[in-house]
Amino acid sequence: MKIEKILGYDIHRKKVKNINLRINQNMEVYISAPLNLHSSYIENFIRSKEEWIKKVLNKVENAKSQQKEYEYITGEIHKLAGREYVLKVRIGNVNRVSLNRETNEILLVTNSENVENKKKIMDKWYFECARKLFPDVVDKWLKILGESIEHLSIKPMKTRWGSCNYNKRYINLNTELVKRTPFEIEYVVLHELAHLKYPNHGKGFYNYVENYMPNYKKAEKMLNAKHYY
Repeated sequence: MKIEKILGYDIHRKKVKNINLRINQNMEVYISAPLNLHSSYIENFIRSKEEWIKKVLNKVENAKSQQKEYEYITGEIHKLAGREYVLKVRIGNVNRVSLNRETNEILLVTNSENVENKKKIMDKWYFECARKLFPDVVDKWLKILGESIEHLSIKPMKTRWGSCNYNKRYINLNTELVKRTPFEIEYVVLHELAHLKYPNHGKGFYNYVENYMPNYKKAEKMLNAKHYY
């Protein structure tokens, strides 16, 4: 693989069939292109995407500035699968989190008042919730699409709800997605699995997605600032 500069962007020349563009977790624009594709084609591609790149980067910045900083105190509202719950915090010897759907409460028991420690306990709980929920949603859509994957990874992701390595058939889902509605979760799963057949975001890709989820644009709007795949 070799790297060249075009219009100020690093172009990664590699064995791929199409030009691929994405924004990585460090807010850097990553572009890969076929080894023998003429530079003028890449330049035209970049110019056609410049407004989209600016829009994405602006959304990331806005999301960061508007992101709510939790204090993890009693009375805060936290979400799971799109539903709002009131947080109750108690001091105890064993760190744990429990959910009461009847009272719409999440109980956080902690042996420390430190915000970072409470965040770690909550993050671990959310991860366990995601680990229980996501595989079932993925399996559902694999059956619908008649596809298969080699691995599902659930992890924190800074700028994406999910990603797909179509060569290895790996799917990655953002732990934070477990806080969104079932509709949004299903859309992200469908979106990533669709990349197994259509690696880029061309017309064929969105026609394929729309065929299985005609109202997918509503999900995209709901996902808002983190609409990067």
